[in-house]
Amino acid sequence: MDRTRRPLARLAVGGPGGDTNGAEAAKPIEVLIADSQPIALDAMARVFDQPGFSVIAGCSTCDETIAVLRQHPPDVLIFDFDVPPDGLALVRDINRHHPGTRAVLFTSATSDSRVQDALDLGVRGVVLREMPPEALLQCVRKVHAGEQWLAAGPRRLVERRRQPHDPDRRRRRAGLTGRETDIVKLVARGLPNKEIAKRLDVKEGTLKIHLHNIYRKLNVESRLALTLYVQGKGVL
Repeated sequence: MDRTRRPLARLAVGGPGGDTNGAEAAKPIEVLIADSQPIALDAMARVFDQPGFSVIAGCSTCDETIAVLRQHPPDVLIFDFDVPPDGLALVRDINRHHPGTRAVLFTSATSDSRVQDALDLGVRGVVLREMPPEALLQCVRKVHAGEQWLAAGPRRLVERRRQPHDPDRRRRRAGLTGRETDIVKLVARGLPNKEIAKRLDVKEGTLKIHLHNIYRKLNVESRLALTLYVQGKGVL
């Protein structure tokens, strides 16, 4: 048997007495797993090998996954970016053809841009591979119920996007005044004190006082450290 694609599995509906109402109420969440690594497919299938879930297939490529989607759209698709040739193609496919299927990203990727692309396409859940199996189960339950479940990093992405645009927010958070911000920008550009003082029309002694206050607020000790801080923290 090809272990990179698990056979379709359906739970019998109704018992000998034909009690379809009770069976419908207990219908498991049908899950389709797409991952390029066979070991990961088997591991995730074991995670869902419990009451309340049914893994209909495990696929290692986009073509295999789309073929299963055509035959049997699941409640939840779990996928990774690395499903060849492009895991996000699966999300685009369910958006076009299977609107009842919800997508969960299961990944080790930490790139904000890739995760943001997934969220923009409508992915409802993001679980990181280093998280415990219970997190994946909880995520699938929440997403199946129509909610959103995101790991901490992706959740911060969403929260930042919901905040109104405020170009001065980072500066205020660092405690810098407008004049101090102007000085930091010029220091980061490599200008000497004499040139900065000339541009801002202040005396060099006054500029040094401003620099001392900036160093104290940002907890740095030199112009180089200040420049590195600006580059790393993006306080402007």
